Amino acid sequence: MKKLLNYLLGYVIISIKGEGVERFLNIALQRGMNLWDIKRKKDGTVQAQVHLSAIKPLRHVARKSRCSFRIVGRAGLPFQLKSVKKRKSMVVGGILFLAGLYVLSSFVFFIDVTSQEPIKNVSSETVKRLAREKGVVVGRPKWLMDFTDTEKYLMNQMPQLSWVNVSAQGTKVEIEIVEKVLPEPGEKDKTPGNVVAFKDGVVTEILVMRGQARVASGDTVSKGEVLISGLILPLAGEAAPPSSSPSPDTEPELVRADGIVRAKVWYRGYGECPIVEKEEKLTGKSTRSVTLKWGDRQFGLWGDKESPYPLGTEKITSKKINWPGAKGSPLEIIITTYGEGKITEKNWGAEGAKSQAVQKALLTIQQRIPPQAQIVNQEVKPLDEGGDGVKRVFVVIETEEEIGKFLAIE
Repeated sequence: MKKLLNYLLGYVIISIKGEGVERFLNIALQRGMNLWDIKRKKDGTVQAQVHLSAIKPLRHVARKSRCSFRIVGRAGLPFQLKSVKKRKSMVVGGILFLAGLYVLSSFVFFIDVTSQEPIKNVSSETVKRLAREKGVVVGRPKWLMDFTDTEKYLMNQMPQLSWVNVSAQGTKVEIEIVEKVLPEPGEKDKTPGNVVAFKDGVVTEILVMRGQARVASGDTVSKGEVLISGLILPLAGEAAPPSSSPSPDTEPELVRADGIVRAKVWYRGYGECPIVEKEEKLTGKSTRSVTLKWGDRQFGLWGDKESPYPLGTEKITSKKINWPGAKGSPLEIIITTYGEGKITEKNWGAEGAKSQAVQKALLTIQQRIPPQAQIVNQEVKPLDEGGDGVKRVFVVIETEEEIGKFLAIE
């Protein structure tokens, strides 16, 4: 803090010589003049630093102590501002240059379509055309483009794609795509495989369209278990069950198994809620700080380095000022927003806390239940509070859903 104050007020480096140098320093200190970084040189002179405002009073001290001093150096903000005033045009030109670079770096000059694998089934021009329909256009500012919306639009319009990522790098927008691996014509009908369970359950219904059933209604199955086999074995002298499709030949046959297997599946979830819940909420009050980063160096332009609020949030956004052909580290403007928070209490009551705990448990379960599943039962099991004022529940949901998926035979 003291160094910052010295810099703002300005200071000079003086060289003192004469027989009464010690007397000079004592008188100056007695009169409240702040001298620091005092050093004795080999030639017998003494060098010290003093505020710019103390130069005139020091002349009287020099006469009284029969010494002399001269200024050998100047430092601080007043001298830098004086130097800047002499070069106004250069400073203004530099500011305009940086402002121009910042504005130009905010516009898009190039749009590229890339892929880690060679692009086979889509056209780069088609991707660019669809991106233009969502506002990703050369010559437009990046802040007016919604990359997330563009990604969703490309996925909906181009079913050949399995993944899209739109990002900006300087003045270039890169659209990275991944194509779906499509089977060759006729491959789907020829690839042998089984229908296996992709989750645990109890079979309620099985319909075999091709292959041989390996389970029946009422059987308990585990994840990965074969439900409908693509290996059709001959039934030696026995009548084929309705759910089987035996081969007329005497040798086993490999086919692509197909069918529907529905089963009861159970999902379990845990939830808890305190009767008196403490929650941190934002008050709406906020402050910002702005920092300029160049390589490993950072310069605080204004604002607090740390949050002035005991509780709250901290959000950091940055903007790199880059341009084509630039060398070295780009300039980066870092804006930190501090939001004030406070602790609030909400009394749910015993029943309200239980209801909230059930909702939390259901939320964890619903994320795992597929949309086509049919919920047939729901059970809530309260747990002991443990004397800590927290309601705890265990929720079990029973569904009926299809659990079979095709898995090719290696």
